[in-house]
Amino acid sequence: MKKQVIVTTSWDDGHKLDLTLAKLLKKYEIKGTFYISPENREFKKSDLLSNEEIVALSTDFEIGAHTMTHPRLTKICEREAYSEIFQSKRYLENLTKNKVRCFCYPAGKYNQEIKRIVKNVGFRYARTTERFCFRISDDLLLSGVALETYRNSIPNFPLDFFRILMFSKLDPIETFNNLHWEYLAKKTFDHVIKNGGIYHLWGHSWVIERNNDWNKVEHVLSYIGRRKNIKYLTNYETVDITK
Repeated sequence: MKKQVIVTTSWDDGHKLDLTLAKLLKKYEIKGTFYISPENREFKKSDLLSNEEIVALSTDFEIGAHTMTHPRLTKICEREAYSEIFQSKRYLENLTKNKVRCFCYPAGKYNQEIKRIVKNVGFRYARTTERFCFRISDDLLLSGVALETYRNSIPNFPLDFFRILMFSKLDPIETFNNLHWEYLAKKTFDHVIKNGGIYHLWGHSWVIERNNDWNKVEHVLSYIGRRKNIKYLTNYETVDITK
C-alpha cells in the first residue's frame, strides 16, 4: 500500500511580503496557512498587511491567529495573554468572515497555561517551532514542523544540529550539505516521500527578504509542488485527514 504524503506550509507574522509568498505558493499549487498578528509591534504599521490585503489573502489561503501584537506569551501575565489570543481570533474572524481554527505561538513560546488558554478560546490546532516532525502530533495544540526556510545555525540550534547529524547518518559530507537549509529542505521532503507522513515547511517572508533567499524558496517550492499522489493541504485540513 502506497504511503500517504501530505504537504502543508505556514508563514508567520503578517508582513506585507506575505503577498509575494502567496504568489509563489499559487504558482506551484501549494496550500498554506498565514499566521497573522494584525498589530505586530515588531514592525511599522506600513510593513504589515492591511485589512484589505488580509481579506484578499483569505480567499486563497487559510488565515491563522498569531496574537494581536506578537508578545512572548510566557513573558506576560495570564490576563494579557488571554486578551492577545482571544482578540486575535475575534479580529480575524470578524474581518475575513471565516472561522479561525489555527493558532501559532509567537517565537514558539508556550507553557501549559498558555496552551490551556488557546484551547479554551476555541482553537483546535496550534503550531510550535519544533522541527523535524513528520507525523501529526498526538497533541494538536503542540503541532510541529518539518523545517524552516532559514539557515541552520549550530550555536543557536544545538538540538537541530544533532538532529541534522542523525538525519545525515553521521556522514560528514552529508552533514555539511544539510547545514544549508535549501538542501536540507529537499532531503527532508525526499524522506517523507519515501516513508510517508507530513512535510510542513514554514518561515517568515521578511526573513526571506532579509537573507535574499527568494530564489532558494522558489527552488524548494518548485521541488515539492505540483506532484501527483500528494495531498496539498492547509494546516487545519491536516487535522481531519490524518485521524
